[in-house]
Amino acid sequence: MNAPAKPAKLMVRRAEELRLEIAIAARDIFLADGSTSATVDRICAAVGIAPRTFHRHFPVKEDVVLPLFNAFGSLSEQLLADAEEDADAVDILVEAFSTEVPRRGRVEMDRTFMALVINDPQYRLRWLDWGQALVGPITDFLAKRYDLGADPFIRELPAQFVIQACRHAYLHWVEHGDFTNLRSALRAAMSMIVAPLTPLPLPTG
Repeated sequence: MNAPAKPAKLMVRRAEELRLEIAIAARDIFLADGSTSATVDRICAAVGIAPRTFHRHFPVKEDVVLPLFNAFGSLSEQLLADAEEDADAVDILVEAFSTEVPRRGRVEMDRTFMALVINDPQYRLRWLDWGQALVGPITDFLAKRYDLGADPFIRELPAQFVIQACRHAYLHWVEHGDFTNLRSALRAAMSMIVAPLTPLPLPTG
């Protein structure tokens, strides 16, 4: 009798876990080398997988950083989704995009890794593209608090501003190394972004 097939969710979770394991191994090699030039074969050797397995999960080597970005993005999305509707929007946005790095307790390591990513054109593109995935969650968060209108372009524009502000703040952090200043910069930027928006009336009991 054939064994029952593994539940689809379990297989998806294990694939995600493997992708993250590969990404962490690649990150550690990049940090040790001070460059992103390590080969796929070397990354595979560190994880104990064949190159074909690597390419099943990452069509090109540069995609290997995406699980790390996705882990950061998942926390940001969760904080936005769980926020009380009467909570200060600026406070929530700042927390959503500045909590993960200090929580991990490896601020300088993360800063060094970010420097490697943004200084390599192909890896920098992955970082920039990944940010676009947060447009929807940010728009949903803002739409519960502000009148964003019905026009799709106008409705998503504040979220695009939020993403661009985060990019600029993190680039500044990588260059200057002051994470406290990053939070201050994010607060100033988020305040500027939401200031022109029309708040929705708070729900009454």
